[in-house]
Amino acid sequence: MKLVLLCVGKLRGAPARALCEDYAARLARYGPFELREVKPAKAAEPSRAAAEEGARLREALLPGDTVWILDERGAQCTSVELARKLSQLENRACRRLVVVLGGAYGLDPETKRAGSLLGLSKLTFNHELCRAIALEQLYRARTIQRGEPYHH
Repeated sequence: MKLVLLCVGKLRGAPARALCEDYAARLARYGPFELREVKPAKAAEPSRAAAEEGARLREALLPGDTVWILDERGAQCTSVELARKLSQLENRACRRLVVVLGGAYGLDPETKRAGSLLGLSKLTFNHELCRAIALEQLYRARTIQRGEPYHH
């Protein structure tokens, strides 16, 4: 199964970029992985910007994709449960899992309906930190699936 982390915008800060590049490289050792970025909106009004970015995110989805939308109101799970969810998708011959992370304006309702909502935490994080957390948790899930010591 190919994992795709689909995000709005590029990372601006060098420390966040370095951290994300590290986890992306680690994750890629466990199978096909792609970090894909869509252009952020230029609209000044938040709901309009979220709608514009949402349209770009939805355009990047392929028919047959399994989609997890990262959202603060999404169902939360432990790292072990996340690993189990990945294994279940693989057992059902899922070809591509796309994890969607919105930008600074969040996600519009239409994009949220494009997949299952998954929450990283009840706390609110900026989208750059969310990207690092998502990558780390996907990597951790892969190590759990293989019984490796990283998780412990």
